[in-house]
Amino acid sequence: MKKLSVLLALVAGSFLSFSQNNNSIIPPAPIEESKFSFGFTGGFGHSFIAPYENYKFMPSWNAGISTVYSPFVHFGMGMDVFYSEEGMKYGDAEGEHDISLNYIRVPFKAIYFFRPYEKDFRPKISIAPTVGFLVNGNDKPQYNTFDFGASAAVGFNYRLVRAIWLNVDAVYYQGFIDNIDGNGVTDLNGNVRLNMGLSFGF
Repeated sequence: MKKLSVLLALVAGSFLSFSQNNNSIIPPAPIEESKFSFGFTGGFGHSFIAPYENYKFMPSWNAGISTVYSPFVHFGMGMDVFYSEEGMKYGDAEGEHDISLNYIRVPFKAIYFFRPYEKDFRPKISIAPTVGFLVNGNDKPQYNTFDFGASAAVGFNYRLVRAIWLNVDAVYYQGFIDNIDGNGVTDLNGNVRLNMGLSFGF
């Protein structure tokens, strides 16, 4: 029994010494700042086309890749490329109608991070001029094949392990270009989504 107690004490002491020498906190400090990150993102929400009324919930989703370059602790620049399912669902006297518009979108983001890089939880805000290219234009010949607008987002990055981050953003997009020329109405795309993704720092 005495020998067992001594053995357990030696094992416990060895683990304690290893933990102190290697920093049991994940990620171990000091943390080298990643200037560049690459990852995957996807989201789900609601889309609409202004200024029409009688809106109903229109499921809207996106999926793609995301890159961020952060030359400073609190500021970064990013670019995403993603597929985006958009459009509008509305009701009138004739029933319920769906308009489905599918885009490849490329936002160019300016991002501000509120806490130092060493912190695992980093709130952030961003704005992004965004271009869009309609990919189902053959089915929607009346719609313009190019769209331009801007998005604004608030969210956070959370470090899962060293240089791997969970990204969460609540995003609002507003289009600036008329979707249909010549109908006497300015048709503008819009959507609200919750996006999530993983990024890997280098």
